[in-house]
Amino acid sequence: MVSRLILGIALLFVSCLLSAQSFSLKGKVVDADTDVPLSDASLVISGAGKMAVSGQDGRFEIKELKPGKYTLIISHTGYLPLERAVELNRGKNEPLAIRLTREQAEGANKVPVTDIPTITLDEAEALGDGAGEVANLLNASRDVFQAISGFGWSVFRFRERGYDSGQFQLFMNGVPFNDPETNWTPFGDFAGLNDVLRNRETTIGLDPADFTFSEVGGANFIDTRASVQRKQIRATYAVSNRVYRNRMMLTASTGLLPGGWAVSVSGSRRWAEEGYVEGTSFDGYSYFLSVDKKIGRRHGLNLTFFGAPVRRGRSADSFQEMYAVAGSNYYNPLWGYQNGEKRNSQIQTNHQPVAILRYDFNISARTTLLAAAYTQFGKSGFTRLNWQDAPNAAPDFNRRLPSSLPDAALEAEWFDYLSQNESARQVDWDAFYEANQTKFTTVPDVNGIPGNTVSGLRASYIVEDQRSENLEAGGNLVLNHQLNDRIRLQGGGNYQWYRGRNFKIAEDLLGADYWNDWDFFGQFDTENNNARFSDIRVPNRLTRAGDIFGFDYDENVRRGTIWTQAQIDLPRFQFFAAVEGGRTAMWRTGAMQNGRFPDSSLGDSEQMNFNTWGVKGGGVWKINGRNYLYANGFTGARAPQFRDVFLSPRVRNATLPGAQTYDIRSVEGGYLLRAPRLKMRLTGYLTTFENEALTVFSNPGPIGRVYEGIPIDGLNLEVEGLQDLPFFIGATVMQGINRRHTGLEMGVEVRPVPSWVFSAAANVGQYIYTNRPNLYMSPEYNNAPVLNAGAVFQNNFYVPRTPQTTGALSVKYEARRFWFASLSFNYADNFYYEFDRVRRTNAYVEGLNPENPIWNTVIDQQKAPAAYTLDFFGGKSWRVARKYFVYLNVGVNNLLNDQNIVISGREVYRNVYRNEIDNPRYYTNELLYAFGTNYFISLGLRL
Repeated sequence: MVSRLILGIALLFVSCLLSAQSFSLKGKVVDADTDVPLSDASLVISGAGKMAVSGQDGRFEIKELKPGKYTLIISHTGYLPLERAVELNRGKNEPLAIRLTREQAEGANKVPVTDIPTITLDEAEALGDGAGEVANLLNASRDVFQAISGFGWSVFRFRERGYDSGQFQLFMNGVPFNDPETNWTPFGDFAGLNDVLRNRETTIGLDPADFTFSEVGGANFIDTRASVQRKQIRATYAVSNRVYRNRMMLTASTGLLPGGWAVSVSGSRRWAEEGYVEGTSFDGYSYFLSVDKKIGRRHGLNLTFFGAPVRRGRSADSFQEMYAVAGSNYYNPLWGYQNGEKRNSQIQTNHQPVAILRYDFNISARTTLLAAAYTQFGKSGFTRLNWQDAPNAAPDFNRRLPSSLPDAALEAEWFDYLSQNESARQVDWDAFYEANQTKFTTVPDVNGIPGNTVSGLRASYIVEDQRSENLEAGGNLVLNHQLNDRIRLQGGGNYQWYRGRNFKIAEDLLGADYWNDWDFFGQFDTENNNARFSDIRVPNRLTRAGDIFGFDYDENVRRGTIWTQAQIDLPRFQFFAAVEGGRTAMWRTGAMQNGRFPDSSLGDSEQMNFNTWGVKGGGVWKINGRNYLYANGFTGARAPQFRDVFLSPRVRNATLPGAQTYDIRSVEGGYLLRAPRLKMRLTGYLTTFENEALTVFSNPGPIGRVYEGIPIDGLNLEVEGLQDLPFFIGATVMQGINRRHTGLEMGVEVRPVPSWVFSAAANVGQYIYTNRPNLYMSPEYNNAPVLNAGAVFQNNFYVPRTPQTTGALSVKYEARRFWFASLSFNYADNFYYEFDRVRRTNAYVEGLNPENPIWNTVIDQQKAPAAYTLDFFGGKSWRVARKYFVYLNVGVNNLLNDQNIVISGREVYRNVYRNEIDNPRYYTNELLYAFGTNYFISLGLRL
């Protein structure tokens, strides 16, 4: 009896222990198409209040679960939500393998979005010339807000939070890809390679990145390894009426082969004899090769090589007056007829291939190392007209405008003539050849050689090509370590070596025999006989076709950074902290000894060094598996850009007085909702930039001149030795600029039923300057000092050239039989023009009566009218023999054909002399307009 009692009590005790025992649900989340691990996926046990977020390796664990059946809900930005039934028992519970599919039509025959040739990089770039300013093309479809802003608002030249491109970092296969000279993202270097750039990781704003200490705008990491590319052969053909008319693309990827090899190749061509704007042309190629070798289970090598040579005829902004003359807002002043064919005077060329060697080392189950080295080389060019002892060649030069004539009758007569004669408002190539045939000239002592006399036709007009030949190399290391189940550590460092050679060559002498290599500004110096020579070591040099002339110098930049970061993932909270330190060095190396600056133009300049740093951190409160609150902060110092430190680098080594780093401080916070049928992000942000430097190609009045070098009377600066000389300004730079960017951004996506998707986004921002910085000028006179022109009264002016208020609404239908259609409405307002800083100085407005109505015309900042577009995008796909897919995509933008959307505006100089500053006709703007109705149609085949 006692033994039975003891046995019963033991059995009861064991049963209680078993029933109280808790279990863990483990697994891994990966991309269903590429098997790439997905971090930050949300996993929620329905009804149990238990949740987890996947780590960098895609793994997750939900602890303290009792035996039984559960419903697991998995969601991740950019992927279809998934619900999965799971059962935990007292036996062995195998880890779950969860494969998420990228968002596309739901249903039995749904096709992953990676199969659809959507409009991404180069198509979005084709919307306008300012693709380099559109910093979030790579983020599209990764976030509810950015999915809309990256495409729908790009036509308005929208820049997220008003930031410059340099605040958005790009890493290509492990190496930093922002240009070291400008910090811009060089989208053109990989345009046309859509198929192989789809595997990417994105961070938004101040969120932590596992691969770098990201800037305030976030960061993108594109993985180009062949082993992560979809196994396929894919061909597409597209037609468009945008920048290019035709595009062909072919891609082949093997996937991972036996023996650990993988190969991916891709190529494309885009071309147009004439794009949307008259006189433009486009011819671009792209190529890509990636080879992988897996060495055992722990090592991987990858070599990636790509490039995108392009030759493109450009368009330019112009006066509204000339648009009225031409009867079109797409008047292009850069072309004219030559022998009956259109010829563009500004041809842009670029080819800068990149080679990247990447090594991945899985040191242990918890530690990985990424090491990458790269080099980039090549050249870019930009042709333009130049002239000597001849009238300005620009057909829309302000002195040729009807409004420049003093008599109303003459103005009307000239307006009518220009309207009726297209050739009169375009580049006159025949006149250039004719002018060059009339100047037979004899030049003595050519190249400084006594008795070396040369006779021939001296060019009055030429086409010059401003070249840049760059060489860049560097490396990057990233170490990731999972310290324990809750803490991850990252760190790394990178180094960039950059040399950019800048020079120009005589591209076309237009029928002449030679061009005098004279410095334009030096011709006005009657006291210095050498001032007119671009290189006094070779005086009286004659330039033949293909020769270098004018300027020749190198921009040298060396940059290194190290960083470390810790991320802590608790059941209800997530925290991170990161710190970065770096150093940037830059200097100029001149290859010519300029006659105006013989002592400061040849050889190396002083080396400018800047110590940079950054600290950031933040946290997330995981209210439950669907609702999150987060807040992040950043403070740090960044180096100025080369162009903002060196004044007139084409001719001398002068630097901005007191050049130093600028400070950035930023905070953001918001709410994130991730539910199977509802997604939303609401973010507020505040960012300040302090002590920035900025080169402004202003339009000076009485205190200088930038563009044509016309001497200005009435100079109000007292500089010894300069008062009685012709005065020219070659560079204008502001120092000590403060600006504040504040705003609220919201994106929401609702899927009430599987086939319908409703989206909305809005950005309400205020980006303003908050102080009065100093204006410095670099006089184009022999060894002249840099001048301080005083304070610029720009306090409370708006940061120009991006809309500060935007909104969008979109509806999309996704059918079960492989077709979809969407219609979106996009709105933009508060787009302010680039303003002339010189007009906002005491020296300019001195003597101007504030009561005069012209005061507001001179001082106030102007903006573009509000604008909106209605856009359509749709597609249809067919499955053939259960293995092949055919895709048709159609995109039509600006369905309402609004041709009055201003996408660039700047104040321009109109020969405002001291006695004419109250004449309103001289205060005009040069504008650029977005395309009217435009389309893109692509047909693709995947094997």
